[in-house]
Amino acid sequence: MQAQIQGQDNVATLVRQAQDGGAAAFSALYEHYYDSIFRYVSFRTGSTADAEDITAEVFVRMIESIHRFKWKGYPFSSWLFRIAHNLVVDFYRKKGRRQTISLEKAPPIVETAMFDPDARIDMELTMGDVRKAMESLTDLQREAITLRFAAGLSVAETAKAMGKKDNAVKALQHAGLKKLRRTLCSETNGRAAVAV
Repeated sequence: MQAQIQGQDNVATLVRQAQDGGAAAFSALYEHYYDSIFRYVSFRTGSTADAEDITAEVFVRMIESIHRFKWKGYPFSSWLFRIAHNLVVDFYRKKGRRQTISLEKAPPIVETAMFDPDARIDMELTMGDVRKAMESLTDLQREAITLRFAAGLSVAETAKAMGKKDNAVKALQHAGLKKLRRTLCSETNGRAAVAV
């Protein structure tokens, strides 16, 4: 469960405490950001085990390098997502694969508390369609949409994590969603035609 840290001032306080070696501050930052980092990495790798390993490494890197972190007008989360992004890139580089995954194999991003089996199956089928449709996007569109919707970052946070301007992220998101919509509509129409 994601810990609640109210406001950027509290994050700044925790970062300062962590930079001074405060173990409780590291723990609070970990609790607050773990879920969103894990969702992002999981969506990018398609493997729960790999996502757990990479997410753990994100926080190891945070501990090792937080003393070098400087506030530059963007949220602390952007710095963490940049670390996560770089580790995912390294993961695929080491594996000798493209930076994308077979989206059919990616785990569904659903709440584990969902107990209605029919609703869960519907959600998994829908997410499977989305994952497949995301193959049609460019790497940058896929990254922007994953950060925005899988990780839950704002446009500004996504821009900082990607090293882009806000307007570039908005354009990538808009173009990506438009392409996803077209792809999903054509797939749905294709299935409907087969079913008839």
